[in-house]
Amino acid sequence: MQKNHNMRKASIVLTIISVIYLATSAQAQDSVTGVVYHDSNNNGVLDHGEKGIPGVMVSNGRDIVLTDHNGEYEISATDDSIIFLIKPSGWSTSVDENNIPKFYNIISSEGAGGDVFPGLEPTGHWPESVDFALYKQDESKNLRVVVFGDTQPRTIEEINYLAHDSVQELIGIDAAFGVTLGDLVFDELNLFDPLNQVVGQIGIPWRHIIGNHDIDFSAENNWDARGAYHRTYGPSWYAFSWGHAHFVVIDNIQWIVEGEERYYRTGLGSDQLKFIENFIANIPDDEPVVFMAHIPWVESTSWRDEAEKKALFDIMASHSNTLSLVAHTHRHFHYYIDQDDGWPLEQPHHMISIGTVCGAWWRGAPDEYGIPHGMMRDGSPTGYSFLDFQGNDWKLTYKAARRPSDFQMHLYGPSEITKEELSNGIQFYANIFNALPDARVEMLVDMVENPIPMNLTEGVTDPVFEAMREREQALDNINWIGTSSAHPHPRHLYEATLPEELETGAYVVRIRSEDSWHTYEGRRIIRIID
Repeated sequence: MQKNHNMRKASIVLTIISVIYLATSAQAQDSVTGVVYHDSNNNGVLDHGEKGIPGVMVSNGRDIVLTDHNGEYEISATDDSIIFLIKPSGWSTSVDENNIPKFYNIISSEGAGGDVFPGLEPTGHWPESVDFALYKQDESKNLRVVVFGDTQPRTIEEINYLAHDSVQELIGIDAAFGVTLGDLVFDELNLFDPLNQVVGQIGIPWRHIIGNHDIDFSAENNWDARGAYHRTYGPSWYAFSWGHAHFVVIDNIQWIVEGEERYYRTGLGSDQLKFIENFIANIPDDEPVVFMAHIPWVESTSWRDEAEKKALFDIMASHSNTLSLVAHTHRHFHYYIDQDDGWPLEQPHHMISIGTVCGAWWRGAPDEYGIPHGMMRDGSPTGYSFLDFQGNDWKLTYKAARRPSDFQMHLYGPSEITKEELSNGIQFYANIFNALPDARVEMLVDMVENPIPMNLTEGVTDPVFEAMREREQALDNINWIGTSSAHPHPRHLYEATLPEELETGAYVVRIRSEDSWHTYEGRRIIRIID
């Protein structure tokens, strides 16, 4: 009996020593290793005979290392690390049941989260090897990307709006992948899963960017605020390549807790800034790089640290062919960031605020199908964009949801005008949703020989939006959320004065807009009466 007792005692001591060793080892561990390999039999496991892939970038969110000739890598890591693969051109990662790419491994002994929504569960011991499977795929230099601005549902009902307004018409689209530029939901993080189920029906890999409404406001710090996001989507900043185009996903939401105050500001943090710099250093200068974030670099932004913005601009400007896609504003417009904005080069940087799928937060009168019109404050309709690459060149097209692809403007002018009113000067307006800032816009009127140039307005709200809002405000006992006020500077609203010499009768007013990307046309009938 004594012998058995001593053996049990020795076993307990060895177990205690083993636990202490493992705990000490986990605390002391400062790197992870792994293999990036060609999963030739598609089983998600590194099998004997499957070859490693050399020269693939792997990151810890700050540093980037390249796999060696055997596909092996080693990178520094700490607790609360996300180790991720940077998808190389010509290869794909696996996706989950909702077409969300699987390219990362999270290491967090305590997990992450606030008090309101389920967050990231503790991940346990450090993995012995963090391996990444890749699959060969053909990738052309000519590709199409589907781009969503804020989907931002508050409720399941609003996810249904998204399904019927935009997603249904995109099912089976011939595109490389899609991306949502933040504010995936409207503070209700439990909607991540049903949202993903709907967007996943489009049938292409779908990337995600974190927005200021995708964090847990009950959390005490940046890491915990992202618990639900990390659990669902993985890292909140990363990069990947497709063909010879490269994409940098940026998390520019800084969650700040100061006593009882909780708020966000635009910011990146030193690790993310260094990650972007390291990635750009690995990209050939002649290949396009797309920076994708939620909050714009300028306009509707509040940087926590202006020096950080300058550092970001310096990194971006170190590459010769760049573009930024952002959302957040619930407007669709193009902006050339120049030296007045702090851009370091004479040649400006093109930033596009992508029109949102939810429009103006799913607000406005429902149509015959029960879907709110959601017109954005600049007059743009709900919709999404296509980013198309042809070699090193690219262009963006806006697509209004459930409208023909050539619906690219709405026009405003009186339907009926007296000769006396015409003599006093009548303004005609064209809101051209995707017009570049240097677009040439002209008005052609029947019986008038020469085109009439239209000028970009300053400080004029969209009259179509104003008329719609006036009609809504005249209604009583509505059971939907009314629209907010118009934005004072739509950035793509043009005006011209109708010709005074028109005689009585009906006329077609034609609008033509042309820029380096697109030519758009629209028309409206007016009548001149005595």
